[in-house]
Amino acid sequence: MESKGKGEQASLVSSPNSKSTLCHPSKLAFKAYFLFFYAAVGSSFPYLMLFFKQLGMSAAKAGILSGVKLFSEFIGGPFWGTVADKFRIRKIILFASLVSFSSGILLFMPFPPRNQECIETRANGTVIKTPLSFTTGEIRYDKSHEDEEQSVEDGGFLNHTGHSNFTRRIDETEISQIFTTFLVITISSQIVGSVVFNMPDALVAGFLQEGISTFGYYRVWGEVGVAIGSFVVGGVINFYQSEVCGEIVKNYFVLFYFFSGFISLAMFTLIFLKATYPDEDTNDSNLWLLVKELMRFHNAMFVVVACFLGILVGLNEFFGLWYLDDLGAEPYMLGLASGLRYTVATCGYTLSRIVIDKFGHTCTIAVCLLLYIVDYMSMSFVRNPWLGVALFSAQGFLYGTSWSACVVFGGTVSLRVGFYSATQGVLGGVYWGLGVGTGVLLSGVLINWLGVAKTYFVYSVVTFIVLVPFSLANFWNRSKDERGNSDQEYNLLAKETEENH
Repeated sequence: MESKGKGEQASLVSSPNSKSTLCHPSKLAFKAYFLFFYAAVGSSFPYLMLFFKQLGMSAAKAGILSGVKLFSEFIGGPFWGTVADKFRIRKIILFASLVSFSSGILLFMPFPPRNQECIETRANGTVIKTPLSFTTGEIRYDKSHEDEEQSVEDGGFLNHTGHSNFTRRIDETEISQIFTTFLVITISSQIVGSVVFNMPDALVAGFLQEGISTFGYYRVWGEVGVAIGSFVVGGVINFYQSEVCGEIVKNYFVLFYFFSGFISLAMFTLIFLKATYPDEDTNDSNLWLLVKELMRFHNAMFVVVACFLGILVGLNEFFGLWYLDDLGAEPYMLGLASGLRYTVATCGYTLSRIVIDKFGHTCTIAVCLLLYIVDYMSMSFVRNPWLGVALFSAQGFLYGTSWSACVVFGGTVSLRVGFYSATQGVLGGVYWGLGVGTGVLLSGVLINWLGVAKTYFVYSVVTFIVLVPFSLANFWNRSKDERGNSDQEYNLLAKETEENH
């Protein structure tokens, strides 16, 4: 019934640089969706960790919140991907996932801490002040506390011209309650929201089919969106600063307003996305073929390394700005670093086709691992915030190139066994869910134990340990294929010689 249209579509996308298809509506829809959705991600994700930090949460608690959100993709991604393929409802699943995902972030808004106290110590007395909210930076004075803590010697009068020391007192019980509330919200929203990152990639993979190596041309618009979102929000945050408890703080609360606007545009764009399905019916036997294909040694090794790449991204993506903040980076530097990282990632996506076509997706991953070692080792010794910004941004190129290679790997598997959404669900679940989720959780624990700099050093050493067997396995597999081809050519030559005699 749709076989003709699908065949025409396959030929259409096989030449992405063709002038006649540059403005194809389906192509524009995918690019617009990536732009708006990842603008929402860029306006929220880089600053959520700083928002949690400002609330008074430790790195471990902030890591758990972000890690659980991502770890759910490892479970939900393959399941919802299989459901979407089997019942041909990819767009419906994606819309439900968007609603659930956005709700899980916006519901962080109504729960600011209300019991934190600011203790101001002067030469002639002590005053306890209660910050009204970090969303405005205004300070509310609790008169009962002030009266109780005023110095008796001064007769209730404080010299406001004297030198003051400020100490922020955090109500740990309240922070634990907020953390528990956020954790429940996160888990609930991710039941359906777990495929919000994987499903668009699956839609593009199904649309491109044999032209999967051009995936980076579409996904690059996501990085443009992230750069726009993070840079704009960083700039706004830089202007909305105020003094709270003797220090200049940023209003990270504004990220929620930008997030809601961008995610609404993404939902509207979803209407115009095209879902392409294989002609044959998907069934359990196809799914079993997918499992067997991924269980092959070379493919299984690739999936494991994809998981590890996600772990590396988890550290830099969620704690990179945290580290720059510790190094003394100004607010505009944090916004610049975030924007530059995603701008550099666009170069990775744009150049990924050239690199992958020339060297293959496996060699591309190996080189990315090697460069990760250099980048993270350098991050562990950096002390200048500007140098930290440069190293943080450079990681974006490795992320864009390596993830494109992972999607190309998933696309080649899908061409053999079908199940585009299920394949990308498994791969995305392993990379974003198990990988990035584990990376955030593990990084939070290691940072509490070792500090950020030593955590980067540990990751660089482990990356070297992973790179060695992966490279050896790839070399062995290529040698095996070459030997097989040589044996096949020898047998053909021997057969021809025998026939001639």
